[in-house]
Amino acid sequence: MIPVRFDYTAPENLEASVKLLSENQGAQILAGGHSLIEAMKRGQISPSLLIDLGKIKSLQGIEHEAKGFLQIGAMTTYDKVARASEIRENYSALAEAANSIGDPQIRNWGRIGDIFAYRDLACDLPAAALALEATFNSVGTRGNRTIVADEFVVLCFEMQWQLNEIITSIDFPDPTTGAGSTYECIKHPASSCAVCGIAASIEPSNNTVGKCRVAVTGATSYAIRLLEVENAMEGKTPTAENIALAAKLAKENAIGALKTNEGLTILSDLYASAEYRTHLIGVLTQRALFRAAERAKFSF
Repeated sequence: MIPVRFDYTAPENLEASVKLLSENQGAQILAGGHSLIEAMKRGQISPSLLIDLGKIKSLQGIEHEAKGFLQIGAMTTYDKVARASEIRENYSALAEAANSIGDPQIRNWGRIGDIFAYRDLACDLPAAALALEATFNSVGTRGNRTIVADEFVVLCFEMQWQLNEIITSIDFPDPTTGAGSTYECIKHPASSCAVCGIAASIEPSNNTVGKCRVAVTGATSYAIRLLEVENAMEGKTPTAENIALAAKLAKENAIGALKTNEGLTILSDLYASAEYRTHLIGVLTQRALFRAAERAKFSF
């Protein structure tokens, strides 16, 4: 039961949705809605109007743009993202993160844009977005804008339930030749939420790591990149020793980030303590770096 009264509308185009958003100060966007509906049931928010984006076809689909990036409509389901052959082949971390979310029912109903706009703390996708250097496109009462994943993830954390704009699509740049990525996760056995998830991407360069991106989700208040781990891998051969050293830095990086990122904490609850989650960051980083390096055709 939802203990608040609200109006509901389902416009068929983006222009009408933006107009409704600008004319109704208490309006909220419904884009899949699992996180939003749950918050309404708990009485955490009380929107005066729900604007359902489900009928807007232009917000759905996966297209490869000639400009060198893959564009995913914000209302595309997790399942379509997880099963798309191009994503499985070239953006493995994204496909694996999408397939890790919830159960088949959730993956067939939830929308990729919804999970970012409503800050699902235990969601898998933000780590993949950071590791694959995604860019978010949105339209709102102040016009269009493009935001890189590093900035957008923090914005969603700070502005939960208050975004006065609509995410239209997410862009993922084409990977370089031979690049490999992966997503490793330990999930809560009951809720299937990520207790800790690590996404990693490696681009080879003359038998060394030319570029490395590593991000953690689930274990921290919001997803962050592990910059010290990335720096430790770049310019080096991904040997077992180098990966182990980088994984050790992952735990220290996560703890050190608490001092420089406002509002960031290592999560702790009845199922997993902060100490255990910190331990998982190191373990899963090592696994993810190994798999990403294997997919980048490095031999051990």
